[in-house]
Amino acid sequence: LQGKQRAQVGCRGACLPPSAVMMFRCSLLAAPLAGAAVVIDAMKHDIQQIQAGSFDTIIGKFRDDAVSAVWYYKESNGADETFLDEYQKVAKELKGIVKVCAMDCERFGKFCKDAGVADTPTVMIYPPNPQPSYALQGELTSKRITNVLTKSVPSFVTTLTADNEATFLTSDPSKPKVILFSNKPKAPFIWRALSAEMVFKRTIKFGFATEEANAELAKKFKVKKFPTIVMQRGGKGEQKETYSGEINFQAIHNWVNLYSESGMGDKVKGAGGSESSSDEAKPWLIQDIPELTGPSHNDVCFKS
Repeated sequence: LQGKQRAQVGCRGACLPPSAVMMFRCSLLAAPLAGAAVVIDAMKHDIQQIQAGSFDTIIGKFRDDAVSAVWYYKESNGADETFLDEYQKVAKELKGIVKVCAMDCERFGKFCKDAGVADTPTVMIYPPNPQPSYALQGELTSKRITNVLTKSVPSFVTTLTADNEATFLTSDPSKPKVILFSNKPKAPFIWRALSAEMVFKRTIKFGFATEEANAELAKKFKVKKFPTIVMQRGGKGEQKETYSGEINFQAIHNWVNLYSESGMGDKVKGAGGSESSSDEAKPWLIQDIPELTGPSHNDVCFKS
């Protein structure tokens, strides 16, 4: 028999020619390699890819203020390909709050080695200084990684009580005060994250008030439902605004950011053009009948 005839002996129905059989076998051998490629697509994923040369620009220089995570992976590693979807869940949930990044150790092997990465996938957590970075040990699930990162975000929220309400509202008069009125006992994560945002923590004061503990303050701001977010601005707290947008990090951030520049000053002008420290509390500014004292007389007597 000729070669073509021998290849078809024993076939029932349509038979493939030898060249087609060989191509099919080769495709089966190549399939596992092609399927093990890690592809991070900027159009599909919220993960920020970084390089060895951009690490300091994106993460290192912000260690004093920000929390970051880096997934060290190898593009051809099947375990990393499987982990991609899990890590994307973290990036999507914490978008805009925590930097969720990734670096290919096949391209930047020296950097990965210097960082102590031996196997992949490895997720390194970079909390704010002076806390050291560390590799997350154990099972790498999206829920666990998210939980670790959210706990690493510091809080600059003031929990308001009857004793500190006036001080909170009248100190730092150049800084807008934003208060979340809630029927929950503790400030939620997004409120803590907003207070720790790099610009806001210098320019905005975030307060947390509860329906039970701050009933009088709620009346003052005409709060009738919970949760409600209000902002007080102006040297005497004369401008008050209630937030009406969606309750999520980015929407609230956009609203607060409109007024963040007003809190940049460290000093404010007093009567006669003199400067006073911006952190001085002035409770008389929010009193219905201001008390006339030595510290208050400039505001009470000379300011309209």
